Amino acid sequence: MTDWTAPGPGTWELDTAHFEATVSRPMRDLMSEAMGAGLSVGFELAGAPLSSVQARFVNGRMYTRLVPLVGGNSTRPTPPDKVLWLVTRLHPRFRRRAKQSARAIDGKFWMSEFARWEREWKPELQATNRRLGEVPVADLSDADLAKHLDAVWKHAAWAAALHFRLHTSDLAPIGRLLVAAEDWGLDAKEVMATLAGASPATSAPARALAAVRAELARVESLPQTLDDVRSASPEAAALLSAYLAEFGNRVTTGYDLRNRTLRELPDVVLASINASDVDLDAAELAGDRAFSAMSSQLAEADRAEFASLVEEARTLYGLRDENGPLTAEWPAGIARYAVLEAGRRLRASGSIDDLEHIFDASIPEIVGLLSDGKYPLAAELKTRCDERMGWEALDAPDRLGPPSAPPPVDILPGRMPELMRAVLMVTSLFDPPAGEEIDGAAATLSGVGVGTESVRGIARVVGNADEAFERAEPGDIIVTRLTVPTFNSVLAMAGGVVTEGGGLLSHTAVIARELGLPAIIGVVGALTGIPDGAEIELDPVQGTVTLVR
Repeated sequence: MTDWTAPGPGTWELDTAHFEATVSRPMRDLMSEAMGAGLSVGFELAGAPLSSVQARFVNGRMYTRLVPLVGGNSTRPTPPDKVLWLVTRLHPRFRRRAKQSARAIDGKFWMSEFARWEREWKPELQATNRRLGEVPVADLSDADLAKHLDAVWKHAAWAAALHFRLHTSDLAPIGRLLVAAEDWGLDAKEVMATLAGASPATSAPARALAAVRAELARVESLPQTLDDVRSASPEAAALLSAYLAEFGNRVTTGYDLRNRTLRELPDVVLASINASDVDLDAAELAGDRAFSAMSSQLAEADRAEFASLVEEARTLYGLRDENGPLTAEWPAGIARYAVLEAGRRLRASGSIDDLEHIFDASIPEIVGLLSDGKYPLAAELKTRCDERMGWEALDAPDRLGPPSAPPPVDILPGRMPELMRAVLMVTSLFDPPAGEEIDGAAATLSGVGVGTESVRGIARVVGNADEAFERAEPGDIIVTRLTVPTFNSVLAMAGGVVTEGGGLLSHTAVIARELGLPAIIGVVGALTGIPDGAEIELDPVQGTVTLVR
């Protein structure tokens, strides 16, 4: 009988967006520390009534819980609203946070965080990622490889904490825009369309590949390999080299160290180069059209405020999608190379039995094995690996611990109600609206559409980005549970995308708006109702998926 005991007090929700059950030991350690560390700083800056968010892994599945500002380690039930009202006004921590909530909103703390991102954090991340990624790990001595891995992992831990810290600021102005839009009676889907073209990080890989494609067309080359691209012309070689230097070392089939980088997928890079051109300027024009349409529905007195809210939301919208690739995917890819090199050496020396077992050692253990061999023996790592692989067959419950409901927002002091209303609004748009489960194939399925043009194509039903890279052909319509930034390369050459999960703020919606990719998101029953290989039609205006044959 599998034990699904909650890893601590409170209510723990299953996270299905980031990791498979076979996630590596280093990544489990990293997430368990970085999420809490980063969000605690972000919540304090925002003046939020929360201490942090904890992440813990149970049988390979990641669970998270919101940690209240007061009583975070208590197992007692939430007090009645009247008691909470009194506590939030008398407790010193709440009184300080209430004052901070007013300063945060009036001072627009998200703009200060964005300025620091542009001035300090982003340049440091880019420089360090490039420097560490250029280290030839195969040429290092065991001692130097151990030092390199230690340095890479310290960088990854710092970057991951920053990743979560920034999520409080990159979502705040979007939430404020949506709250104001709701008060004005504007449709959330149409308001989100005003942000199209504001995420250059999402479209950056496609733009870089478009430059390679244009050069190949100029010299009339039809490459069959990446070496053909390099030999087509000096300019093509330089463009490809620049693309791989910027994007090649990022994990792209998932977020874990076990997931492959783009540099390890030359066929995917080639297919992306050979794919049809995407009109990358259309997104910004679509965003401008949506803004004009929304503004025209408002009273004259509200238009200036709407314009200001949209401008701030667009500014931070770009940060949100630039954050993950620089703080998570790139450091993880660099760490992957070092861990694999350590694994190859340790397998050759007999310290581990199989290369896969290296993913069951912590980073300090790998460093120790490289240094003096005083850490886990081969048998211990094999046992851990067998246990980890067994987790994949388990059905994880959606929740651990007692069910709970958040207290009413209105009882909070200071500007906290305003802040939390924006948070709740944003949170609701990550998930699809409630729908009925569909058993078996149906003629038409529905969800939330992104885009204006219908498209037909072959459905390619996949479980994750890795499978999409292996099976999808250019022009196929990707059908999956949800997408994350690791899908970006394959979606850049897709004809459309359908997801069973996700909402208007999900990754799928963001990249669909940026690439002009027809998408239907939050389609309940998509994975059972759409047969792999079937021809389907997507109508994003109506939000429907129709089985053609």
